Parts: sequence; C-alpha cells; structure tokens
Amino acid sequence: MKDKFSKFNKLVKKELRENKSTFIVYINLRILVILTMVLQFFNGNYENVFLCLLTLFMLLMPSILQAKFMIEFPSTLEIIILLFIFAAEILGEISAFYLRFPYWDTLLHTINGFICAALGLSLVDILNEQEKLEFELSPLFMVIFSFCFSMTIGILWEYFEFGADRLFE
Repeated sequence: MKDKFSKFNKLVKKELRENKSTFIVYINLRILVILTMVLQFFNGNYENVFLCLLTLFMLLMPSILQAKFMIEFPSTLEIIILLFIFAAEILGEISAFYLRFPYWDTLLHTINGFICAALGLSLVDILNEQEKLEFELSPLFMVIFSFCFSMTIGILWEYFEFGADRLFE
C-alpha cells in the first residue's frame, strides 16, 4: 500500500512539473491558501482553517485525476479550474465575496458551466485520440456531448446545492 501511494505521489509531482505554467499558478495559489489558513487560525476561525485544508486538497484534484487515469487536460483548462477553486472557496467563502458582490455567485455558476463544457469536450477529445478506438467522432457530436455534459453537471450541482441547503439550514 505504501509503495502504491509513493508511486502515485511521484506521478502527481511529475504531472505538476511537466506543465510549468500550471505549476506556477498552482504554487502561487497554494501559498495564498496557506497564508489565509494561518491567518484564519490565529483569528480563531477554525471552520475556515478546515475550508483552507479542503481547498488545498481540491487544488491537487486535476493533477490527481490526470495521474490516475493517464489523461492530459489542456494547461489553460487546468489553470482556469485552479483559479475557479480559489475564487469559489477562498475569495467567495472566506473573503465573503458572495456577500460583497451581488453577482459573484452568478459569475461563478456561469464560469462553472463553461468549465464543464470544456471538460466534456476534453474528455471526448481524449477518447477520440485513443489509438485503441477505431472510430473518429465528428466535431458536431463533440460539441453536442460537451453541451449535454455541462448541462447534466449543472443540474446535478443544483440538486446537491438544494439538498445541502435543506439539510443544513
């Protein structure tokens, strides 16, 4: 088990170092989150300390997924995902941008829709590039799939958000 974790850890580190621009954004965001976490700890906001820890884990998720499934997301998409996580968790929750800026939630939901569409397009493109598969997907199919993927993720997120609001209010 330890050997498997060590191998996986090396894959994640390799993934982070292969894409220099992604790695630079990742390190800078991680430093900002750690500084925020230390500040929240000294202010006695332990819930926000946990949120910072969760954010640090979520910042690793794109690299973990790429290492686990041996796929490669475009660097630009990965950077946008990292910035989105930072904007939602650190700026939105801890810095109270949801309260300070009336359309912050709408902005993040809109960006999330585009991110999900780009993820859907990337996933179909990855399948399309596989040498094991002997068919070529049309661009129209890829666009329709991306749109449907984005809408499905958006709807599932809204169900989750509604359920969490009802459960925790």
